[in-house]
Amino acid sequence: MTTLLIKNGHVIDPANGIDEACDVLVNNGIIAKVAKDLKDKADETIDAHGLTVTPGLIDLQVHFREPGREDRETLETGSRAALAGGITSVVTMPNLSPVADNKTVIEFIIKRATELDLINIYPAGATTKGQNGKLLAEINEMKNSGAIAITDDGVDIQNEGVLMRALEYAKTCDMLLMSHCETDDLTEDGVMHEGWVSTQLGLPGVPAESEDLAVVKNIMLGRRCNARLHLLHNSTAGAVKAIRAAKADGYKNLTAEVSVQHFALTDEECFGYNTNAKMYPPLRSRDHVNAIIAGIKDDLFDAFTTDHAPHIEPDKLAPFADAAFGSTGVETSFAVMNTYLVKAGHIPLSKGIEKMTIGPARVIRVDKGTLSEGADADIAIFDTAKEWTVDAKAGFSKGNNCIFDGKTLTGKAVCTIVDGKVKYRDGEIVS
Repeated sequence: MTTLLIKNGHVIDPANGIDEACDVLVNNGIIAKVAKDLKDKADETIDAHGLTVTPGLIDLQVHFREPGREDRETLETGSRAALAGGITSVVTMPNLSPVADNKTVIEFIIKRATELDLINIYPAGATTKGQNGKLLAEINEMKNSGAIAITDDGVDIQNEGVLMRALEYAKTCDMLLMSHCETDDLTEDGVMHEGWVSTQLGLPGVPAESEDLAVVKNIMLGRRCNARLHLLHNSTAGAVKAIRAAKADGYKNLTAEVSVQHFALTDEECFGYNTNAKMYPPLRSRDHVNAIIAGIKDDLFDAFTTDHAPHIEPDKLAPFADAAFGSTGVETSFAVMNTYLVKAGHIPLSKGIEKMTIGPARVIRVDKGTLSEGADADIAIFDTAKEWTVDAKAGFSKGNNCIFDGKTLTGKAVCTIVDGKVKYRDGEIVS
């Protein structure tokens, strides 16, 4: 029996209402006790004095690029970057090469994650074959192979009939459908939020209505089928309004998330034609950011995510209109939440931890995100007072395209534990 004791930390476990000084005892990869002043002997003891101990964070939306674009990221480098951010579980998106629209790719990802033995990786399969929005993928086959959800993330299903059939099939299989909400005819060639900043930069904009209309469409069809529908990376005031109305009206199978950059930053980051600020959904204007924060304060959203999207340098050195969409984020997400929501006085730290642990765990229905006795010992330890300046090139991800590069944030993971084993400590991956 291998034992680990974490002493003298401040434990925050929203699933069990814990927010106080406690010790945590781990036996053979399982949480054995969470209590004050434990006297148990252990093979290893970690002194967490002055630190915050939480369940390992869960990110519902990452792009780890393998198979197909290992020059941008791999399952190994993405996992290492996640550990550095206190993240112990992720859902990988299917826009790979080949697309994860069949059991072979799903099984490859699961096998590779097991070989790496770094973090928990839950692959999502594509909703349609090739993510082309026309023919449904083999949804039940992928579920039986280990896919945790289906999504055509990166593109939206524009054909309402195909989307409704996908939701009906997902309902039959009890499968979660994660929807990227966009209306192609409104987005057209837009490369950033349509507003005053895009006008000043002379760049084609994406109107907020492109997202608003798609959110309403997804909610209407999802509710008709009573399917488990999860709305990815919401960024507009209209999306907040629609989600608020649907949840208030009893759509219990609806969940929604916010990527951390969308409550932290505005489209003003695009000044200077900063291509790291080019992402989809785009960074929005202050009125939309304020609406997202209001939704967070009202407990409207179920999870905070990153939409971690690493790129090689040439992809971002192109002119703004031609540059790739996306930013890395798994190494900075906790610090962004802590800096822009907790320190800013919008929510308590316990609420932020909830949206990064038990909240996302409930969305994908996995037994994670908690320090309950008998739970898997996935644990993160943070220094919530540590100020640091983001240096994207010094991180573990292959991608240097982080929108927070050069910004000073507060809060950093100092130790990450998966299945009771220390995997990351003080800036280093522990083999």
